[in-house]
Amino acid sequence: MARDSKVYEKFVGNLVSGKVPVVIFLVNGVKLQGVISDFDEISIVLVRDQNVQILCRQVVSTIIPQSRSDS
Repeated sequence: MARDSKVYEKFVGNLVSGKVPVVIFLVNGVKLQGVISDFDEISIVLVRDQNVQILCRQVVSTIIPQSRSDS
């Protein structure tokens, strides 16, 4: 389990530091887009068009990095 956490932290940490646009799918199928500005063991902060959303990590199904030209 600790290894999984480190992989997640490294992956999302790189998205945060690179300000990489992402598509996030929630477990209920909702699609969100934006840039992850911060995260911790419980939540993810997603920013899009100066709007901020906080997501519970438990509801996140998939995080897909996007290239700048894809967004």
